Amino acid sequence: MFFFFSINVDHKSCAETGQELMRPYLHEFLTSAYEDYDIVIWSATSMKWIDAKMKELGVTDNPNYKITFMLDNAAMITVHTLKRGVVEVKPLGVIWDKYSEFYNRKNTIMFDDIGRNFLMNPQNGLKIRPFMKAHLNRKKDKELYKLSMYLKEIAKLDDFSGLNHKHWERYLSKKQNQ
Repeated sequence: MFFFFSINVDHKSCAETGQELMRPYLHEFLTSAYEDYDIVIWSATSMKWIDAKMKELGVTDNPNYKITFMLDNAAMITVHTLKRGVVEVKPLGVIWDKYSEFYNRKNTIMFDDIGRNFLMNPQNGLKIRPFMKAHLNRKKDKELYKLSMYLKEIAKLDDFSGLNHKHWERYLSKKQNQ
């Protein structure tokens, strides 16, 4: 199984550190996901910036999980849509073609807080709530905690293509009440 996790590494003021901005449950989420999935970080920034932020967040060298690989803005493509105009997107097809023996549309999920990033493969995208104003929202934010439970549930499936990730919370609630 395979999942892409888009971590916002570009929302920072000079007064905030990566640790202060880190979304609650990040390491617990990645540790849990690593039990069932290959983890890929894909950010719309440069690799230099991604490397720096992943180190600052303690992701790169965490002993509880490993990142399979990371992708930067160079792996994104530009598309024109009638609704949104010209936008940059994250095309999973490139990965599926290159690593077809491991990854495909049936075993891949991508989390991002920007829905247009999965325009090329909407069935595989799950739009997460953005995490902003960390100092105000840290204690309330349970998004990654709940998403880790969702990933555990769907890891039992051989094929994700029948899932509607827009309703992931409803799916999780239903499974937990069975």
